[in-house]
Amino acid sequence: MSETRQFIRLRYAARCVNCGADLPPRSEAHWDKEARAATCRTCVEATQVTPPSPPPDAFTAPQPADTDDAQSAVEEPIQRLLERGTPGASAAREWTRRHERREKQVHDQYGRLSGIYLAFTDDPQSTRAWATGSNGEHALGNYLATLDDDATIIVLHDRRIPGTRANIDHIAITRNGIHAIDAKNYTGKVQRIDKGGWFSTDLHLYVGRRNCTKLISGMAKQVEAIKTALGQPFLEKFSLDVRPSLCFVDAEWALFAKPLGIEGVWIGWSKALGERLRAEGPLTPEHVRLIAERVAAALPGA
Repeated sequence: MSETRQFIRLRYAARCVNCGADLPPRSEAHWDKEARAATCRTCVEATQVTPPSPPPDAFTAPQPADTDDAQSAVEEPIQRLLERGTPGASAAREWTRRHERREKQVHDQYGRLSGIYLAFTDDPQSTRAWATGSNGEHALGNYLATLDDDATIIVLHDRRIPGTRANIDHIAITRNGIHAIDAKNYTGKVQRIDKGGWFSTDLHLYVGRRNCTKLISGMAKQVEAIKTALGQPFLEKFSLDVRPSLCFVDAEWALFAKPLGIEGVWIGWSKALGERLRAEGPLTPEHVRLIAERVAAALPGA
């Protein structure tokens, strides 16, 4: 008989006894009460025992007549457990928190005149930036949703980095690997400028007059967060590569421009990002789904 193992959401961090992958709290795993050991879902599903074929005279239970219905029944748990998240949700909440705090402060200071004051003044730039960022994430999220086919491309949105207040705007799991995507809603022309000397290279990223080079190091932190959350054994098992991408949703580009690259970070616009995600790779649709489920459990929605 085949062995069916039940999965639970772990209350505490653990390590898979099979592949050695780190299992953070709330991730799905099979828990062996007697051995007090956890096995990740990927390892369990990869080692399910296939029942032997019954002899010709043995009774065989009736099978579903519709093959598609049977396939849907197998896939339903994955579909139900995979929470894609909401693009820009955490940035929108932060804007709301700051906006409401300012309104309360103005009301406490000006009383009945607070309405007039608020009508003729705006939120500070530090507050408006959260609304602008949320709008950019939402716009890119809508575009990425058109690429998500639940087989070769699965996109997760607004994922929290454990142990920090930071988040990753979008994570796309595709046949060519995992993509950490940072959406930026900046205006101005995107340029890569070399500030090095005659015999040196010092590449900087500019959007209009704004030096955005620090965004490059920020991508490195996001990539490392994904690798840490998944664990090196899991990454090696599927030969996974985490690719960083900066996507400017409303910036200007030179005529006949091509995506840029600085320190391994891809820099471009929405449609060019779509082409990057659709590129072929060695992963099968089954791999894409399993990896997406693992990423969603390790990096929950923010």
